[in-house]
Amino acid sequence: MKQIAIYGKGGIGKSTVSANISYQLSETGLKVAQVGCDPKHDSTRLLLGGKSQTTVLDHINSDSKDADDTIAIGKNGIICIETGGPEPGVGCAGRGILTAFNFMENNDVVDRDTDVMIYDVLGDVVCGGFAVPLRRKYADAVFIVTSGEFMSLYAANNVLRGVRNFDGDRCRVAGLILNMRGNEGEYEYVKNFADAVGLPIVTRIPRSPKFSAAESAGVTVSEKFPGSEEYEAVAAIVKIIRDLIDGKAELHPACPLNDEQLDLVAKGKPVVRDPGSGRAPRHMAVNERDALRGCGSAVACGVCSTIIDADIIVHGPKSCHYFFSSGMDGLLVLENKCSTIRNASDRFLCTDLDDHSSIFGGVKKLRELIESRIAKGSKTVFVLTTCVPGIIGDDVDGACEAVQREHPGTTVAAFEVDGILNGPGIYAREIALKKLCSLAYKDVEADPRYVNIIGYGDTPDKTMLRADDTFRIIEGLGLKTNCRFLDDITFEEFRNIRRGSVNLSWGYSVPLRHVCKTLEKELGIPYYPEPMPVGLGQTLKWIEEFGSSRGVPEDVRNALADSFRRDFEGFREKYAGRFAGLKVTLYLPTATDIDWLYEIMDVLGAEITNIYCPVNSRWSLADEVRFSDRKAEIEYDIDFDMLKERLEKVKPDMVIGSNPMLSQLSIPHYNLRHPRIGVRPMLECGVRIVRMMEVSRI
Repeated sequence: MKQIAIYGKGGIGKSTVSANISYQLSETGLKVAQVGCDPKHDSTRLLLGGKSQTTVLDHINSDSKDADDTIAIGKNGIICIETGGPEPGVGCAGRGILTAFNFMENNDVVDRDTDVMIYDVLGDVVCGGFAVPLRRKYADAVFIVTSGEFMSLYAANNVLRGVRNFDGDRCRVAGLILNMRGNEGEYEYVKNFADAVGLPIVTRIPRSPKFSAAESAGVTVSEKFPGSEEYEAVAAIVKIIRDLIDGKAELHPACPLNDEQLDLVAKGKPVVRDPGSGRAPRHMAVNERDALRGCGSAVACGVCSTIIDADIIVHGPKSCHYFFSSGMDGLLVLENKCSTIRNASDRFLCTDLDDHSSIFGGVKKLRELIESRIAKGSKTVFVLTTCVPGIIGDDVDGACEAVQREHPGTTVAAFEVDGILNGPGIYAREIALKKLCSLAYKDVEADPRYVNIIGYGDTPDKTMLRADDTFRIIEGLGLKTNCRFLDDITFEEFRNIRRGSVNLSWGYSVPLRHVCKTLEKELGIPYYPEPMPVGLGQTLKWIEEFGSSRGVPEDVRNALADSFRRDFEGFREKYAGRFAGLKVTLYLPTATDIDWLYEIMDVLGAEITNIYCPVNSRWSLADEVRFSDRKAEIEYDIDFDMLKERLEKVKPDMVIGSNPMLSQLSIPHYNLRHPRIGVRPMLECGVRIVRMMEVSRI
């Protein structure tokens, strides 16, 4: 079976041409099938006496189980099939083409003894769906219908670009079919383009009232006016197809023009091509691995999941839902929160978008799922969009607003992050943050006694959690915590976030700084520029400076600072000089915030001689090193193999870092996590380092 794809701009006459080709081929005794690949589903009308037929997508969207419903038999036994498409403004027609082709292939809709298959394809947009017939498994040759209008040539050039992506330099284009509009100089205008792309004009179909007369009768011009000039113009195409069947046809490579060359064509100027121009290899902007790492919906899901009484609906495929929610229940177990927070299966729902939804839209399924959650008592529902609804154009925000209007007292909010379509995760985080901020109460006034902690998080390490000095510092200054954002809080707690008079960053990182800036911009809550402290020196400085900025009395600040000094002195008395003279190498993601580690080593009498970091970028804050007067050399972009080479040279007594690969080292090593806020977590790290070193010595 030979398969022929006929492409062209919408309204250019490709369906009329395709039907005439099919009719004339069938007149020669060949068994012919024609597949219309256009949502208008009018490709086969002239072969069926002017009647329409059930489309493949109509069949898929119905309860029928008989695949033969999608077939109509036209003149001379021509097999007629229309893929169809979704309702205007809903779903994705390109996805529909993909699904229709899969359906036809899986159900053997076309008999295997068919001689010629004609695909009549819309060529305005050569997306992945409409490009299916360009694949080598479906099309042995490609004809492009055009006219003497620039936009038809522009569409033809796009088709050539699609062929180029699939074929490279292989020859599969039969040529251009010029469907004349009757414009002055039309042939010369198209010939200029044809010469530029290296393709022949295989026939000229004249502008003729015979076409209108035939269409009014519901037949092809070839049937109504055999032997006419119009008939002979189509016969030239049929001859090429017959030659293709006999292995004698000449095919050509696709050599599309670039924008500058197309501009010359538009002006009617000749195009001089450089050798090899237009033959750039296909390049994908985003590979699958990067897409998975950078999924914006996953990042937004992490933000929304901190609101523990909200139902989260993932509007997308099951795979996305699994990717976002897997592992969350395990974390609840580790953090001993199973009794206070619902498990993932209760909180995270999915609309399970499939091929059907991609074609016909998924808003109906979404509304039904939201309604079912509200019926079960949910007062807060967050809807996260993945790539699919972003591509097919689901009006998710409109659906959420409509449901919310029908259920006063509920909040149904759309977080339209659209997977990877809005860029990397940091942009999705901003979209999610802005949406949450829009839901906060606007009439709540800031109370100077309250602060918000941004980025606070629990840990499975209960000893570290008990040592945490976060609330000891805040309460020691006479302040109260209003909201712990990005921790597990209720929706009502978040909506009252404006009561906090200042945001405190619970950590030193680019993402947290970005969150604080976004909250300041959207809610008007200022953030304190210095993050909450780790280690004695930072803690004493932070208490003094932040306390002074909040008007905390000096005696209160001094009393709190003295309590931390006593903690540190207790550690010094017990461990001073324990490892005098030992040399320590650090292997850390960043050397930005490690004053606390120097404080521990100073007490133990050990010397940090080298600091290695695997990356050097703005994300590691490499340009914001926060310790001074230290002799250790910092070296960036050191992978683990490079680290082992350097360790062979410097021969340290111990390696301290935060990389699982350290377990491969024969040198004594300690794999640490950055301590929590204050002094006691830092001292707990010091005790663990001592224990590890003592065990290694034994």
